[in-house]
Amino acid sequence: MSLEPRVLDPPEQATLAALAEHLIPAAHGMPSAGVVIDERRLRFVLGARPDLLEALRAGMRPDLPADPAARLIVLERDEPETLSKLLLVIVGAYYTDRLVRDQLGYPGQQAITIQSWKYPQYLEEGLIDQVLARGPIWRDPTTGRTAIEDRPRTLTTDTHEIGRPR
Repeated sequence: MSLEPRVLDPPEQATLAALAEHLIPAAHGMPSAGVVIDERRLRFVLGARPDLLEALRAGMRPDLPADPAARLIVLERDEPETLSKLLLVIVGAYYTDRLVRDQLGYPGQQAITIQSWKYPQYLEEGLIDQVLARGPIWRDPTTGRTAIEDRPRTLTTDTHEIGRPR
């Protein structure tokens, strides 16, 4: 038994469970996130990303709507960075659970030997050419909008075909 204080108090944990259930419901034999995410899962995620604790607690505030869908709408509109971090906690806690990983057939990260002198097959097959050609895009957590940055000029994208050596 841990002597450390709980990450969330019981009402906050109930709110998180309802929100997680709304976002990742049980389906196709997989458990819902509301069932999976417990104190242990939260401690695991927050152990790796302690910067997410403040947003997790902010997302559980009682002044936000009790209904999970309404809570998400308010957070998306008023606090997109909090929402982004809250979603990361929920998804991280769910997909790092051993039962979930086992049911997905995902063993977790595995060490593989890289033969740096060999040209990677995924480059040879052109599997990432479209991604490289498109350039970086991401969702800006401070605005909640898709952010597109001008592609950095690199040797790969500026001097020859993307993903292929000369």
